[in-house]
Amino acid sequence: MNDTTLVDKTVARSPLLKAYHYVMQTCGLAAGIIIGVVSIVIVLNVLSRNLGVGSIYGTVEGSEYAIAAATFLAAPWVLYHGAHVRVDLLQQALPKAYRSYLEMGINLLGALVCLCFGYYLLATGAEYLSRGSMVYKSFVFPEWWTFILPTTCFALLTLEFLRRLWRLMLPRER
Repeated sequence: MNDTTLVDKTVARSPLLKAYHYVMQTCGLAAGIIIGVVSIVIVLNVLSRNLGVGSIYGTVEGSEYAIAAATFLAAPWVLYHGAHVRVDLLQQALPKAYRSYLEMGINLLGALVCLCFGYYLLATGAEYLSRGSMVYKSFVFPEWWTFILPTTCFALLTLEFLRRLWRLMLPRER
């Protein structure tokens, strides 16, 4: 089974699926904008240093946080569009009748793994929130903030794996 069969070519018909589609598109757009801004800021920082003006404060740390944020935003979008890397040697070796069962198992396993990661990220973030711990580097902010995007990412990945599983379980219209 080709992964692209699980991707909607048009925007979904129901309001809930339409909203979900736009959330996924927003994730991809935000990741792209972040990468673009980071690229521009790094170039400006290099120019600034070479012109003798000095470095732009927080560029290195800000870039690290921004690239991590872009990664967490892009992951659900990539899975939604079926653009992730797949090694389907086992799937291609199976008889056609069993391929969809393997795909269902993979999606179920993916949902369970993402649910576990999301749960532990949420629990750790809640612990940091209750402690009131702070990050003291170039920027100072509550440490629990660093868990917002990863937790959201794994929640969206869980939903996407479950959506893919659900679509495989539904009979196809011919």
